[in-house]
Amino acid sequence: MVRERWMHLLLLGFALSIVLHVVIMLRLWWIKLPERVDDDPAPIDLVLAELPPTVEVVNDEIELPDPSSAPIGPVTTDLDPNPMSSSSTETDPNLPPGTIETPGIGAIAGSGGAGTGIGIGSGRGGGGTSFFGVGGRGTRFAYIVDVSGSMEQENRIVTALAELKRSISALPDFTQFYVVLFSSNAIRPDFEMDGWLKATRGNKNRMGQWLDTQTSRGGTLPLEAFDIVFKLPQPPDVIFFLTDGEIPGETNYHVDNYTANLKREIIINTIGFSSEAGKAPLEEMARKHRGVFRFVPTRGMGGGAP
Repeated sequence: MVRERWMHLLLLGFALSIVLHVVIMLRLWWIKLPERVDDDPAPIDLVLAELPPTVEVVNDEIELPDPSSAPIGPVTTDLDPNPMSSSSTETDPNLPPGTIETPGIGAIAGSGGAGTGIGIGSGRGGGGTSFFGVGGRGTRFAYIVDVSGSMEQENRIVTALAELKRSISALPDFTQFYVVLFSSNAIRPDFEMDGWLKATRGNKNRMGQWLDTQTSRGGTLPLEAFDIVFKLPQPPDVIFFLTDGEIPGETNYHVDNYTANLKREIIINTIGFSSEAGKAPLEEMARKHRGVFRFVPTRGMGGGAP
């Protein structure tokens, strides 16, 4: 009985010991447990302020024009090849016989009016001018003008050289020009021997004074004049070629060879005076070289080249 009681006491002590250790361990765990951290941010209360009302300011003093009341006129796409001159020359029916009829200076030659035109005035970008109504644009302009004996008839040479001076004076100062007159041979001033002339006021005046000294003489042989122009240090952009006579048949052939060797486009505008005898080759030259042919008749007495 004593032994049995002793065993019961030991079991009870062991059980109590287990319970006591469990209680101690729980207590220690509770003491060492870290405080709970709340990761959720604190709520923020947003208050939206009310925007002030928009104020529209209207100026009653400003009146916009009514587009429907504006006059609508015709729209034109014609370009003036001579922007520096808006003047025109109108034909007076009371002019005496022998007066040359010309279109408005600076106009593109076309059908009707005092003469007939083929093609359109054209050229490279740059300055612009016109010669007997045929316009051209570019940087270098060459003039090949007939002063043969037949140009004395009906005062043609005076009219031609006056228009030549006007055309040169209309050139912008950044362009260049070259003048070759021709009869039986080429005629040019000494101050042109070095090449192109800048279109300055001094050069224009000097050329005008030289042209005032020129008279008509000899035949109608333009080949030498073309040869001079095509052999200049730089080729021209536009050539104005004027004659009142029937040019030699080989002229177009040589001009075609010149331009083919240069391997660049040159605009050649042709002007025929009075006689229609040489009209066909002038038309052909203008057509091949994207220029304009202009026939300028004379009133009263017809006059052709010898």
